[in-house]
Amino acid sequence: MNELVVGLNSWIIQDGNYSDFLVGESYKLALEFNGAALAPSSTRVTQCERKHASVYNVIAQVIFATPKVWVIDFGIKVFCEARLPRFVRSGDWVEGEIWIGVDPFFYKERLHRITGMPDLFTDWLVTRVQLETTPWVEDVSVGRKRLRRNLEHEAWVDRDATDAWTEDEGRGDYLLSISKSAPT
Repeated sequence: MNELVVGLNSWIIQDGNYSDFLVGESYKLALEFNGAALAPSSTRVTQCERKHASVYNVIAQVIFATPKVWVIDFGIKVFCEARLPRFVRSGDWVEGEIWIGVDPFFYKERLHRITGMPDLFTDWLVTRVQLETTPWVEDVSVGRKRLRRNLEHEAWVDRDATDAWTEDEGRGDYLLSISKSAPT
């Protein structure tokens, strides 16, 4: 597995963790995942199949596990800084749906220092940048007004680079198409 499409929210750039990302440029990145739907797997072969946006169905091995952070490997190593599911131990296999995104700063600034934590930095070439243009709608279902995306009208447009401070009034969500590149 050498290519992925990963999520990136503009706040990650706005916080100063990265500059805007440019198509054709390489970046050393770690990737995070969110996988609340993962379950134990009897399959012992890695798999990664993109469903949509930056959501994938994976079969992966747990290669590192502490109560608060864990790492899976499906051909690419990704971390999750969240409570370890009770059924998971290092060496186990899991399967299910995950979201994959650029590490905001958790791994880059502190998690990489944990004893036994695998090196998750990989040189990635950005081959495509997409800005989400799905319309915003007001949602008052939780007792207060908030904005959410109208997923019935999901849309993305290609860009040459992210522009986290101005696109979508600074609320931009991006997809980065990335491929493993030679170290720079």
